[in-house]
Amino acid sequence: MGSEHPSGADRDDARLGVEDILTQHRAHVDRVLPTGDSAAIKALYVELGGSLESSLGDSEAPPLLSFPETLPVVVDLLSEARGLILDAGCGPNPAVSLALGRVAGCTMVALDISLGSVRLARAFAGRAGVSLRGVVGDLEALPFRSGAFDAAVCDDTVEHLPDDRVGVRELARVVAAGGHVVVATPNRHNLQVLCWRARDWVRGRRRPTSAYFAASSHLREYGWREFEGLVEPSLVIRRRATVAWSRGWKGRLASRLVRRGPLRRLGRVIVIEAEPRGGD
Repeated sequence: MGSEHPSGADRDDARLGVEDILTQHRAHVDRVLPTGDSAAIKALYVELGGSLESSLGDSEAPPLLSFPETLPVVVDLLSEARGLILDAGCGPNPAVSLALGRVAGCTMVALDISLGSVRLARAFAGRAGVSLRGVVGDLEALPFRSGAFDAAVCDDTVEHLPDDRVGVRELARVVAAGGHVVVATPNRHNLQVLCWRARDWVRGRRRPTSAYFAASSHLREYGWREFEGLVEPSLVIRRRATVAWSRGWKGRLASRLVRRGPLRRLGRVIVIEAEPRGGD
């Protein structure tokens, strides 16, 4: 979440304000997602960014809306990337852009569907001494020419898209041939979820698949096979990586297990590094 917060009672009030906004967002999600209305679903994130911008003070760190454990994995996969890099779906706290923006030779473009989120991202990055180019745009219709970027990253966003296949196709379109594309998304077959499902099965409790999603705002979540089937029409996969857990003894034990051989596919987050498929 960052370290720049107001002090004392003001700090507590700011945190409560953010939590209230996120609670309200989840309530709106519960109403909108069942309608399947693409425009209304996208409006949820426009509203969230605007509400957070209105709530946060100049020194307040915006909330990180993705797993912090994913960051070092994504950055490692992009360690060789240089030039113009797109952070697609950056959110109000653009952790990937902040990390890569400190690397010599990398110029970051932080894109989000919400003007509020883009403003927060740029302001937070500025306080951290990192310059970002902010763009308001829809990942399903990116406002860039084909091949404009040397690399792109999309962390914890594709599962929110009404049309995920179009979103992946757009990522591939805007990255130059031979460039890097890193996409990360929660794994619906991760070890923790499998344990939860087994516990519910033993107790005779039957719950819908969405009850085990990492967030109620996700339109869908993927296993490895599903996700590879989604990206491969547009991208050639170069490398696969997994993200584990960092909290509690159970998380540390699970993390050791999923770092071994085939059990890697039971990690918390699916991460792939790819390049645009020729002719796309």
